[in-house]
Amino acid sequence: MQQDPWKVESGYHKRSLVETHMYRFKNLFSEKLQARKFENQATEVFLKTKILNKMTALGMPKIKKIA
Repeated sequence: MQQDPWKVESGYHKRSLVETHMYRFKNLFSEKLQARKFENQATEVFLKTKILNKMTALGMPKIKKIA
């Protein structure tokens, strides 16, 4: 199945994946940060992103080549 040229040109698929990731992030962790200082906010976002990536990885199927 070939994608539409405009989707390839505009990076539609990547943008869609990012939008899905942000939707999950905001649903799990809320839209607001708890930390007040910028350095602490950066750490908070980093840790929450690592947690979400780990949860996503755990839900992905493991693919093994049979032949």
